[in-house]
Amino acid sequence: MAANVYLWAKNGTISLPGIGPVPFWGFAPSAVGVAQLPGPIIEVFQNDSVQVTLNNNLTTPVSIIFSGQEFTPVPVTDGSGLFLSYNQEAPSGGAFSYNITPNRPGIFLYESGTSPEKQIQMGLYGVMVVRPPGYDPAIPATWTAYGSGTGTEYDVEKILVIGEVDTAMHNAVTAGNPPGTFDPDYFIINGRSYPDSVAPDNNGSQPYSAGIAAATGQRVLLRIINAGFLNHTLRLLGISPRVLAGDSWPLKSASLDATFEKNTITLGSGQSYDLLFTAPSPNQYVIYDRDLNHAVNGNDFPGGIMTVINIANP
Repeated sequence: MAANVYLWAKNGTISLPGIGPVPFWGFAPSAVGVAQLPGPIIEVFQNDSVQVTLNNNLTTPVSIIFSGQEFTPVPVTDGSGLFLSYNQEAPSGGAFSYNITPNRPGIFLYESGTSPEKQIQMGLYGVMVVRPPGYDPAIPATWTAYGSGTGTEYDVEKILVIGEVDTAMHNAVTAGNPPGTFDPDYFIINGRSYPDSVAPDNNGSQPYSAGIAAATGQRVLLRIINAGFLNHTLRLLGISPRVLAGDSWPLKSASLDATFEKNTITLGSGQSYDLLFTAPSPNQYVIYDRDLNHAVNGNDFPGGIMTVINIANP
């Protein structure tokens, strides 16, 4: 099966609690759409032939790399051999197409490979979800993260993307100045800081809610990935999920079950985990960053990386 994906790199602004609009760079889903943080979720199937076309509306070259995928990047250097990019670029005002064939299911970052220390922080990242064979979004009985025999069947799926925002850096880069030393003052989950994180989905620059809703007895799959530069330790209060996979490598096979229960999990930069739990009795259960310096907005607590699981009666 073939799949064609189109992205546009654009300027935009995001909203963070307590301050005015913050400029950022992000991927948009269409020529007329707004830049998003994180970028649009790309959903494909294992062994699909996927072509991702990047259209660049920024004033600087941009590229995309696909973490966890087997592809052959083409690094870019200047005339003197100085490294510029991990992969071929779309020039300002131009486009470039990338061809990949995801060979295993899971969740994976796609992100800028050009000056990534600047462009990823500016917001040029998103998530690709690779579905296993047999998955059908219209048939709940087929919902499994990694396929038959992996113990990853679920009723509710939620993707949570962790990151940081250095507002001073965003303002400097947008003004054409050097980015300065990385010093984030906001910490985000699905592009938002608490309490905005639990607001509903919308059609703006931060479209994805981090709020989670389920009914008692449902199997809830949390797919958490760290797009930021720092380590983040997430704690689930009152819930001990089972860790099903790390970096989209399942921990259960036909001959071995290496899954384990854990209510506090640390994600290094670029790392992901899949967690599964059965929704307990009705209540609100909090997920937050145990490094409490990451659970603030500026200097105000609570904020930052924090969200709520709302469990209702069946």
